[in-house]
Amino acid sequence: MKTKFTFMKHFKHIFSAIAIFLATSAIGQTTVMDIISGSPDHSSLRAALFQEGLNTVLSDASAEFTVFAPTNASFDALADALGTDLNGILALPNLSDVLTYHVIEAAVPAADVTNGAIVDAVSTTNTLKLTKTSTGSVYANQAMVVGADLTADNGVVHSVDAVLLPYETVVDVAIDNGFNALATAVIAAELMPALTEPLAEYTVFAPTDQAFQNLADIVGIPLEDLFTPEAIAPEELAQVLIYHVLG
Repeated sequence: MKTKFTFMKHFKHIFSAIAIFLATSAIGQTTVMDIISGSPDHSSLRAALFQEGLNTVLSDASAEFTVFAPTNASFDALADALGTDLNGILALPNLSDVLTYHVIEAAVPAADVTNGAIVDAVSTTNTLKLTKTSTGSVYANQAMVVGADLTADNGVVHSVDAVLLPYETVVDVAIDNGFNALATAVIAAELMPALTEPLAEYTVFAPTDQAFQNLADIVGIPLEDLFTPEAIAPEELAQVLIYHVLG
């Protein structure tokens, strides 16, 4: 009995030491949730995250996240577009899905964003389409990063100027239906932000891959070179592509 008691006594000491280590190891760490909570320009986002219980997820120091964080002005703009106010936004039945659409389960600094990258968000409703322009601007869908690389111990926060909505857009339709050359052209022309605007309405007359191949044959260059800056400047390509779009 004495041996068992002594073992249990030592076990309790070891367990207590581990608990103290785990508790103290988190001291001084800054999470992506801390960054959002400490920003006066993201109080609407903070309120939404707390309401949906996502603050706990983003406070996980053992995880890694990238958060595209809409500003208060972004929430106000969405509320105006929907004819409501912030309380109306907080009452949206799919709010949790909307919020998790702003989160990637990896740390992605602005320098690592590549033009045309399609990445999985925590929300599985839709993918995020990333753009990096020739001038260095970074977008997630239609939202421009206005404050990049707010770094935490469990990831990075990018402040953005619009709320992302996981709605299907004309870009999704093109990608999902095999308009590969058109998608490549849209990326090269840096039109992804415009065409992923979730509350806009467009009609797109979408050239098929064969149509682009026919054009490449006419001008005498390989299809893979058709959308390069050497063949056509991005701004000129954009003019050609928007000629296929009705607002």
